[in-house]
Formats: sequence, structure tokens, C-alpha cells
Amino acid sequence: MSNLQTQIQEKRRILRSNYGGMMSLKELASETGSTPANARLWGQEIGAAVRIGSGRPKYDVDGVAKHIVMLRGMC
Repeated sequence: MSNLQTQIQEKRRILRSNYGGMMSLKELASETGSTPANARLWGQEIGAAVRIGSGRPKYDVDGVAKHIVMLRGMC
């Protein structure tokens, strides 16, 4: 397994233990160190936003973990 895949799995494990399978906007903003408005745009841009019913969108932890690691390593 490549180093990138290992890092993604580790980040996914950490995020899942902290947030479960889905993150709220506030949690996404906190994790990315950005404002809620910027976090919302980023979550939509990477395709991690999921709307369940008529509620507010949640953000898929697996997609977020992958993109955080890829941006950190500038892959």
C-alpha cells in the first residue's frame, strides 16, 4: 500500500472516531480551519455534501479525509 493510501486511511480513521460517518458544517469548518461559508463551498466542490431528507447537508467523512490528505501533500 502506498504512503498516500496509508495517510488517507489514518485520517479517515481519526475523523470517523471523532465524528462518525458524517460531519456537520460546524465540524467541517473546524476540521479545515475555515469559516462555515468557505467550508460549505469546499464540501460541495469536492462532492462530500450529502442532503438527507429536507435537513441541512452533512459531509461524508471518507471524502473529506481523502481531500484533506491530498491537499496537505499537494498530490
